[in-house]
Amino acid sequence: MRSFALPEDADGSKVTADYKDGVLHVHLPKSQKAKPKAIEIKVT
Repeated sequence: MRSFALPEDADGSKVTADYKDGVLHVHLPKSQKAKPKAIEIKVT
C-alpha cells in the first residue's frame, strides 16, 4: 500500500489512474484557479 498527499493545485475530484504492465500512472489535473491566464500586452 502506498499513499501520498496531493499538491494544492491538483483537482482531487478528477484524479484518474491506469495500471498496465506493472506500471501505475496517476493523472492529476490542475484546478482552474491554478492554470495560467493569458494576458494581452499591447506594444506601441
